Amino acid sequence: MKITNQRNTILKFLKDNQNHPSVEEIFEKVKRTLPRTTKATVYKNLKTLMIHDIIKEVNIKGVSRFEAKIDPHHHIICKNCGKIIDFESEELRNFALQIIGKQKDFTIDSAETNFFGKCNMCDDSK
Repeated sequence: MKITNQRNTILKFLKDNQNHPSVEEIFEKVKRTLPRTTKATVYKNLKTLMIHDIIKEVNIKGVSRFEAKIDPHHHIICKNCGKIIDFESEELRNFALQIIGKQKDFTIDSAETNFFGKCNMCDDSK
């Protein structure tokens, strides 16, 4: 994979931001640094980075979001504001692999789960 200014800028932005930005947020940031960048260029570079397992796509409520953290992990997602928090649990991952791994004609390589609820800022009951 060829290293380009756009790829470096996108990757740096994702590594510096743990908030799982959308394509639009990434595009706006890259455009500030590299004004000639188009949204098509951002899409193409995100796809290339994903193909090479450098970043991951997380689809939340039909919106693609991206992250540089590629180790297996889960997400806790606020249904109200959309905040996404990474959550690591080896036990949960192993449980999912054991249960689903018993299905016929299917080999599971990894397991990630999204949990939905309300964050403390959005929860009226607290």
